[in-house]
Amino acid sequence: MLTRQWRSKMRSLKTVLVKGDDVMEVWLRLLRYCVQNKSEASFGDENNPKRIGAEICSRVVLEENAVNQLIDGAALGDDLRLPFRRGAIQKYIDEYTLEYIEEQAQLPTGHNQKFTYTYYDRFRRYPVGTEKIDQVSILRENIGRQIKSEIFSNRHQMITWIPEIDIMSSEPPCLQRVWMSRVDTRSVEAHLDWRSRDGYGAWHVNLIAIISMLYRDIALPNGVRITRVIDSCDSFHVYAGDLQKVESIV
Repeated sequence: MLTRQWRSKMRSLKTVLVKGDDVMEVWLRLLRYCVQNKSEASFGDENNPKRIGAEICSRVVLEENAVNQLIDGAALGDDLRLPFRRGAIQKYIDEYTLEYIEEQAQLPTGHNQKFTYTYYDRFRRYPVGTEKIDQVSILRENIGRQIKSEIFSNRHQMITWIPEIDIMSSEPPCLQRVWMSRVDTRSVEAHLDWRSRDGYGAWHVNLIAIISMLYRDIALPNGVRITRVIDSCDSFHVYAGDLQKVESIV
């Protein structure tokens, strides 16, 4: 049973914009803003509510060197301030492969290693009726057309949300969509939109795996670089159990 303290607090979603070319510096600035906006509250499923200690609404702009750090992301695990080491980060990167989602598909329902969903599965096998849409292949082709035609487009994106599955789910996807556009004939940028994010335990590994995948599956086959990433999150939060650890590193 939650105490009144955790049930009755008013939500305070301060909006912050952080720009930078170093992933660790940007992450620590986000955590610092979050800690400054302590907001003890509970959210999620009333049968299994989660307690947060701080929360903001974030918009992050990562450029040049920061994008390269994400593409070579496992190396960030050498920084001891991160909760995951190099090997754990590489394992998460490896989940964004067809081999991994096929392994997941073979696991029986209820298996302790089977996920409710994975982002890459939603991107590669988005269900429409009896068909499966490969959004990754389509985005790669569309970006290629933008580059060859030298015409910009705002239409090219991938989504994760499946209304008939997710609208009443207790574990719906946090990442909602990925939008990409060419910057010039040799570069593209990527925008990520999230409804919710564990700022301490997931922010960095999410970005590393997704940008590594976009570089591998979209940018590299088209002979272009990713030069900017814009990451927007409705709720960038720190769970109550992690608050003390976060305060110690910021």
